[in-house]
Amino acid sequence: MQLDQNPFFRKTITSWYDSNSACWTLIVIMVFIFIFAIAGIIVGSGNSSFHEHVWFPIFLAFLSLILVIKTFLRVKRRSKNN
Repeated sequence: MQLDQNPFFRKTITSWYDSNSACWTLIVIMVFIFIFAIAGIIVGSGNSSFHEHVWFPIFLAFLSLILVIKTFLRVKRRSKNN
């Protein structure tokens, strides 16, 4: 008799970089980067010689915010299934 290749009781094994602790660590780091980018936007907007370089902190804030949202939704979806 052969074993079932796809049993229902098998739990999926997640990688270390996709664990809950790694995801929460990533969220915390990205929130700090978002705050750093907001500070860069404020400083860059306040000085007239830096106006042409404000695009970089805006881009950094956008990317970190997107990553926080996507990672939070992943953790939320995973905790919902358990």
